[in-house]
Amino acid sequence: MSSVFLQSIPEVTTTPTSGDLRSTAPVPSPAPAVKTSGGFGRRTFLRTTMAGAATLAITGLGWVGGTPSWAFSRTSRHPAHCMNVDVPGDTPCWGRQYISSVYCASDGYHRTDTETHQWYTRKYGWEAACGGYAGWYWRMANGSTVHCWDGYFEDIKPGHSARFTTSCKSG
Repeated sequence: MSSVFLQSIPEVTTTPTSGDLRSTAPVPSPAPAVKTSGGFGRRTFLRTTMAGAATLAITGLGWVGGTPSWAFSRTSRHPAHCMNVDVPGDTPCWGRQYISSVYCASDGYHRTDTETHQWYTRKYGWEAACGGYAGWYWRMANGSTVHCWDGYFEDIKPGHSARFTTSCKSG
């Protein structure tokens, strides 16, 4: 929505008439129109409303800021290679610090549990690192399919924590 369109909206000023034209009662003279500087007029309201509606529409459709975070879950999978990137060789899960099946939960997706050890706590979680998706699949040269689910683990010690990116590789 351009401001040229908003500037093209005409501003119409009319003086209202009161009473019936056939009335025998005297018609009071209209008060002179007072033009004030500033204020929130009809045109300003219309411009603000249209700009707000356009912003909501664009944001709601995901055109601004990428994919909305509520659109995907821990089990949402990209329908192909992550972001359609095909790395050389038969490397299904890539781009994370640690890649292994030890990061998979019993349901096959990335772990979301917490382990408590003597000196630290390890917290597992998933994240939508593949273009807003939590995972993707990869078809190997031998015909098998490997699933990759992105996530992280965070080691928390008193006064210190460290976060590492992971990928649950299953299949």
